[in-house]
Amino acid sequence: MALGPAIRRLLGPRLARAAGRRYRAVFVDLDKLADTLAIMVPKDAHLLDVGGGDGEPLNHLLARRPDIRVTTIDTAPVVGQWIDDQFEPRVTRLPGTSIIDYVARGAVAPQAVLLADVMHHVPPGSRPALVHCLGNLLERTPGLKIIVKDIEPGTWRAWLACWTDHHITGDKGVIPISQQELHGLFTAELGPLRCEHSDLIAEDSPNYVVAFSR
Repeated sequence: MALGPAIRRLLGPRLARAAGRRYRAVFVDLDKLADTLAIMVPKDAHLLDVGGGDGEPLNHLLARRPDIRVTTIDTAPVVGQWIDDQFEPRVTRLPGTSIIDYVARGAVAPQAVLLADVMHHVPPGSRPALVHCLGNLLERTPGLKIIVKDIEPGTWRAWLACWTDHHITGDKGVIPISQQELHGLFTAELGPLRCEHSDLIAEDSPNYVVAFSR
């Protein structure tokens, strides 16, 4: 077992969540991230959160946007376990579900898709297939907005994030993706797209948020 999951199991749910908040704060300011996402997510949207993990970042977004509802999916057997009870009526959890699974089921198409710190966990050779799958959602919902939060490589904070993924989280395959590489990947797979860059990287470098739409 990787060090991170072992520590969480040792601490128990309450202490693990408190420790997780402090750990995450080293790498990203969740309030600044939520402020950025709150601007980008369309009004009254159904947001599909891909690779949702523990769901802690969603608490900050849901608090700012009472008009949206979220479906959070993850290939792990548990997803969204740290989402606050007050937001339960607006959240659907689908553990053991990839984006490919979600699209294949013909589930209700969302108005926005969020991939927060997902792309750098996907091997470069598998990224085109992921983006192609998102393209299927674009075909079903022409106004769909695909929002990507990730980490620009080249700073000590980005290096530290990768190091902890390798040695604490246990994902040895983490490879950062720059905004330029991300844009090239999406346009290569999906053709010309509108690209909206946020100010997050100036406020909380190396974190960035980019949104794609047609």
